[in-house]
Amino acid sequence: MAAPTERVLPTAFEDLSPFLDWAEPTERGRHRQRLSSSLAEIRAFYDAMHARIDAVLDYLNEKPLDKIAGADKVLLDLALALPEAANAVELFESPEHPYGMPIERFVPVHDLSGERAREE
Repeated sequence: MAAPTERVLPTAFEDLSPFLDWAEPTERGRHRQRLSSSLAEIRAFYDAMHARIDAVLDYLNEKPLDKIAGADKVLLDLALALPEAANAVELFESPEHPYGMPIERFVPVHDLSGERAREE
């Protein structure tokens, strides 16, 4: 049995486990993951996730968003990281946005629950 703090994926998506570092619960965390990864690492995540995104979304669409928890929440966080990787692979060809501002200046004011986000 997994420890309560261990991040796991639903059984059908265990093949995505090598990419659990991308399953950050915040936008800032996902952005930091992109910036701290090489383009090769980003592309590996992008390729794996892009190949599975239809199945992931079909799976998650069966669940009410406000009830997603545990392994399903980890999978949701992983899906939310795909746009970060896609930007690096498809647009920038680099982990960094060529005209982007430093992440420290970007402060989201809400999260998925609609609550005001706290500074990390």
